[in-house]
Amino acid sequence: MAKDASSGTTSLVSRPVVVEGEISGEENLHVDGRVKGIIRLSGDLFVGAGGVVEAEIDARSIVIQGAVSGKVIARRQLEIQPSGRFTGEATAASFEIRQGAVFEGISRMLGSKSQAGKPAAPEGPELKK
Repeated sequence: MAKDASSGTTSLVSRPVVVEGEISGEENLHVDGRVKGIIRLSGDLFVGAGGVVEAEIDARSIVIQGAVSGKVIARRQLEIQPSGRFTGEATAASFEIRQGAVFEGISRMLGSKSQAGKPAAPEGPELKK
């Protein structure tokens, strides 16, 4: 995940820390501990190899080296690195799933802003009335 000038600082949930509840903010978050609940960030989420996250996540970009389960939205990119494991429902503008990574669940592409909250169009030919 590339850092841009507007990324600001990064908060850390270190290895022995367990957080239950809601985390929200405008900066990046690095998780090496355990988080259960809701994560809403304007910045990026990085889950280290020892990190375990069970949450509803909304962030700019998400990089997974550890384990993540839940419903996630990555406004830019969802990247699962070789040691990473994702289980759940993921919506992202782009996906990068590296060789060796595990993805179990449902994926959806995030389109334009006008499509972000709309359900996907049905597949197949349209029925005429």
